[in-house]
Amino acid sequence: MKKVIPLLLVLFVFAGIAQSQSFQFYRVSPPTVYGDTSSIMPAVTVAYFKNLSSGNQNYKFIRVVNNLPDTTWSSSMCVQFCYSSEVSEIPPLGAPPISLPPNGQDSLLIDVIGPTPGLATIVIKCFVETNPSNFITDTFRVQMGTVGIRQISTVVEGYELGQNYPNPYNPVTKINFSVPKSEKVSLKVYDILGNEVADLIPYKVAAPGSYSVEFDANSYKLSSGIYYYTLRAGNFVSTKKMILVK
Repeated sequence: MKKVIPLLLVLFVFAGIAQSQSFQFYRVSPPTVYGDTSSIMPAVTVAYFKNLSSGNQNYKFIRVVNNLPDTTWSSSMCVQFCYSSEVSEIPPLGAPPISLPPNGQDSLLIDVIGPTPGLATIVIKCFVETNPSNFITDTFRVQMGTVGIRQISTVVEGYELGQNYPNPYNPVTKINFSVPKSEKVSLKVYDILGNEVADLIPYKVAAPGSYSVEFDANSYKLSSGIYYYTLRAGNFVSTKKMILVK
């Protein structure tokens, strides 16, 4: 009898593994996506789901946690098309099923709009409609910061990324940069390990000129330390170091 119990445990373990492997659901965006309160576009965080079974499967997604800083914020789920922010379970009753064939894969997007600085935490549960007890959850976070950007000149000679001022700073500093032609630019801040901690200009199109960006470290809950900021514009890339002292 003593040999039977371990054997049963092994069978239960393998049965659980086989069940959990009928599909995948996992976040592909960074643990925290950063956005700008001044942007009219939502900050987007993304997950993939995939059918690992040999037959078609219909999927459901439930927003089990929707922790937003205040009532001016909203989050909505998008699979094939975007649902209203009031919808916490997709597909809603009466809507077509979200179906995948064997080895099929699709994406779930979470659109977050936040006009004030803060952190949103959203937890999504995914399962196959025929087996709701076998589910996978993942957590999505969106940090909105205040970024003030203004054009200070329309005449420039070339690309340039200036040293932030003041430096060291606490908690607000300014970063100046120049671009000689209209193109998409991004300005991101990284910690000393290379982790992205702030996305100040998420690939916005800038007209030719010089710009000044005001960066408030408190909006991103940064602690004292050394950080790096990188400007990308076309083929131009430049990185400089700044020091936050609290």
